[in-house]
Amino acid sequence: MRASYKWLAEYLDLAGLSPADLADRLTSAGLAVDAVDPLNRGVEGVVIGKVLDVRPHPQADRLKVCQVDVGGRQLEIVCGAPNVAPGLVVPVALPGAKLPGGVEIRIAEFRGVSSHGMLCSADELGLETRYLPKRDAEGLFVLPADLPLGADVVPHLHLDDVVFDLDLTPNRSDCLSIRGLVHELSAILRRPHRFPASVAAPEADGESPLQVRLETPRCPRYEAQLLDGAEIRETPLWMKMRLLAMGVRSIDLVVDVTNYVMLEWGQPLHAFDADAIAQGTIVVRQAREGERLVTLDGQERALTPDMMVIADPEKAIGLAGVMGGENSEIGPSTRRIALESARFDGASIRRTGQALSLRSEAQQRFEKGVDPAAVSSALHRATELLVQLAGSRPVGAPRRVPPQADVSKPTVISFSPHACARFLGVDVPEGEMRACFEALGFGVEHGEGAWHVEVPTRRPDIQAPADLYEEVARLYGYHHIPATSMRLPVEAPESSGHLMIVRKVRRALVDWGLCEVRTYALTSPEAEAPIAPSGVPVALLRPMSDDRRVLRRHLLPSLAEVARHNLAHQVPGGAIFEVGKMFLASSWPQQALPEEQQVLGMLWFGETEGNPFERPRPYDFYDAKGVCDALLARLGIRAAYQASQHVYLHPGRQASIEVNGAPVGFLGELHPDVGEAYDVKRAVYAQFDLDRLFSLASSDVRVRPIPRHPASRRDLAVVVPSELESQALIDSAWRTLGDGGDLRLVRVFDVYTGVGVPEGHKSLAVALWFQSDERTLTDAEIDQAVAAVLRAWEEAFGAKLRA
Repeated sequence: MRASYKWLAEYLDLAGLSPADLADRLTSAGLAVDAVDPLNRGVEGVVIGKVLDVRPHPQADRLKVCQVDVGGRQLEIVCGAPNVAPGLVVPVALPGAKLPGGVEIRIAEFRGVSSHGMLCSADELGLETRYLPKRDAEGLFVLPADLPLGADVVPHLHLDDVVFDLDLTPNRSDCLSIRGLVHELSAILRRPHRFPASVAAPEADGESPLQVRLETPRCPRYEAQLLDGAEIRETPLWMKMRLLAMGVRSIDLVVDVTNYVMLEWGQPLHAFDADAIAQGTIVVRQAREGERLVTLDGQERALTPDMMVIADPEKAIGLAGVMGGENSEIGPSTRRIALESARFDGASIRRTGQALSLRSEAQQRFEKGVDPAAVSSALHRATELLVQLAGSRPVGAPRRVPPQADVSKPTVISFSPHACARFLGVDVPEGEMRACFEALGFGVEHGEGAWHVEVPTRRPDIQAPADLYEEVARLYGYHHIPATSMRLPVEAPESSGHLMIVRKVRRALVDWGLCEVRTYALTSPEAEAPIAPSGVPVALLRPMSDDRRVLRRHLLPSLAEVARHNLAHQVPGGAIFEVGKMFLASSWPQQALPEEQQVLGMLWFGETEGNPFERPRPYDFYDAKGVCDALLARLGIRAAYQASQHVYLHPGRQASIEVNGAPVGFLGELHPDVGEAYDVKRAVYAQFDLDRLFSLASSDVRVRPIPRHPASRRDLAVVVPSELESQALIDSAWRTLGDGGDLRLVRVFDVYTGVGVPEGHKSLAVALWFQSDERTLTDAEIDQAVAAVLRAWEEAFGAKLRA
């Protein structure tokens, strides 16, 4: 929420308080101010000028030479803006003027013509052009013709204002308006305010020709005012700049008035073209099955019966509390306006916005709750402004349904001063408590043993005695509450073996160049669809968004989202990992909670960084396998790799990681279709079941002495059936010679098929390293060991030594 210092000062005496002081007072009272931003971002020496004459530049087709009156004197200024024309009143930066970004204006020569200043656009003045109409954001910033020439532009553009950026908690919907902030500051500063309690209805003869029917319980109150003779004029500059300060875009006069009143009173309004309302009747109802509406953003929306609409007897003309319909939009030809002010059910408005992916300022206020007491006053205030600025006149009194006054009553809460002091841990004088409530506009009556505090409807967050205690604490001042240390026996918990292993895994992966990420445990079925994980998704009862509505069943979609984000931001590649949980359920709902499986997921995506000795290259299967091997070795686990059949991995570039025949993890390159679905063209994924690794990991450290005797290598090329996996040869060699013998390493380093190799067979080249800690092995001993391995391979696989 943004708030204008000058707008607040219209209703409250802020003498002696700078914007920074005011921000400190608000923050100390629980309304955090994230930033205090002046609207003037460095404009100095810019005045108001009028273009008298425009002629082409003699040496440049796109430039023009202008004669500009800056209040009693004329200057010749070269300008390239497309909209410059005689008669325009615009900001003029004189020689010596300063503009945002450290720009200083000097007399300059453009192809033989001297320019004594610069005509300015809104962007050059440092204005946030996204909040201005398109015509004001492009070219020169055209000012009203009645501004005094030669005057400083800063006060006339209301740049002498400061904007507070407030970080409001969700329960403080009352502070989403100047009205609420004025009441809040009045209580904090203990200064009276001048904000009106209500606005009287405009004078109008007769009864309104508008008819209103409420056909849904989700709208307890609806008021409408018909206005005639409206002229769609230019929005006054002061209103444009005030909307800009509050972070709301100026659109046209009628819409700007409704937004202005919403910011002032906190009550959203909407204006319809009254001639577009069939039979002059407004119907508030639930949408019909299959009903469609084109909203003001030009999008056709498919509606459901859970959505509330504003309609006439023939069609829907708006989404209640969210966005109006294109078929009732105010346009240049509009002369009759139907102005709406209503109360809508906040939960219904929120669901509609979520379902249609719409978000508006009005929706934000409705879903948090609006003050019933402001519905009529906001309507009257907007009518007053449209009469004043658009030349319209009210036709009949406002139409109210139900016709009687709003039945919403203030909340009355029983309050004990003694209980409040005990709760806060400080003796707050009862007189001070009463003063806090009166400053907030709360009524206080003394009862037997307790007070009865009447909370106005503008504070829906106050519902219980504890809420009143909080009001006393923050207005009395948190600095008055003494700080005390809690004295509790604290014992260091026993170190968890699982946590120690997780730390070891994290530290090792970071040391090897992987980056740890933390992602949401919530996802969507659409995000998991490319990999089709087992089980059913566990849905959340109240998801925070459509993208986070189920518990995840796999880590790959989460890591792929991180990879996609990095690749989209020009990061060429990387290696990431996450220690997280998957939530597995065979059906949902079910009697038991879903199984929570803790896993380690790793993803290599894009290209390696490269170095002076190696060009960047795509990450491949062996990058991942090297890390998996090193991690298993760090945990003291010896594993084997077997072929696997994960459908979301490349069929020929994946493997299951097994220990004693039981899988503990897997790795593989993503299937091309899956990579395309996640916008990660080539990536390698690996996953370990941490619970299984914990049961296998050893904390014992086994070391070998530094070898004193040389190692010997023997390379064997054997012909085996094509379907035989190379891992089978490795396992057989270890079984034959034993782990405790002189065999130190077995590695397959080549595969060959072709000339000299029978059909249906392949040639595998295997290297064996032999070494003894006690002596140098003889050739005879090594030959004997090699022969034993060859016999074992021949017996088990029919392997033949290749000639």
